[in-house]
Amino acid sequence: MNWPAAPASGAQSAVERYLSEVAARLPGSPRAHSDIVAELHAGLVDAADAHCAAGLRPAEAVQAAIDEFGDPARVADGFRAEIAASLARRCAVAVLVTGPLVGMLWIITAVASHVPPQHHQWADLSPGLQVGVPLIAIAAGVTACGALFGIAATGRLTRWLPALLRRAPAAAAVAGFGAVGADALGLALLGVQLATAAGKLSPWPAAAAAAASIVRLMLARRAARRCLAIRAGLT
Repeated sequence: MNWPAAPASGAQSAVERYLSEVAARLPGSPRAHSDIVAELHAGLVDAADAHCAAGLRPAEAVQAAIDEFGDPARVADGFRAEIAASLARRCAVAVLVTGPLVGMLWIITAVASHVPPQHHQWADLSPGLQVGVPLIAIAAGVTACGALFGIAATGRLTRWLPALLRRAPAAAAVAGFGAVGADALGLALLGVQLATAAGKLSPWPAAAAAAASIVRLMLARRAARRCLAIRAGLT
């Protein structure tokens, strides 16, 4: 816009106030919706330019553009599904990618610690392992299913099934809490082994696996809760 300095300053302030009101109503962190705010800014500028070309003064042109965009709350609501889908996809991809990596660390720990021993039978394992290993497998399966559904629900399928977008945050939350369960069970089994057979554990692989599970557990729990929160805000 080729506005005089004073009117341009006032018009810019009006645009910034409007965008701030919209951004305040968008879910998630400011970084998560920076692209949306930039898109709205560009749209407002284009609309104001069109009104200026039609003969309105800069301040009037900006106000007309803002009136066209509408109430900030309604504008923000229009982007909720998009933000929710983006968050769900990131959460689903993260737990799906990190799962095998963390699992490999636990497998290395088991092999290095000779758990289970060579030529073992299932009955020879400790009761804790007999119960814990199947539970971890179930939690990992839930995580994988939830993550895969979350990814599918934010991909090309939405062209034909747009309702899937609203289910993506719930699926990602299931994946996140599944990851929390799997990591918590792995740490619990580590605690049992430390209490009953600490001398058999290989310390460095066990420490690496435990650290990876703790970090993943904390991040997955946070992401899952954010997915549930944003899902609750969808209408």
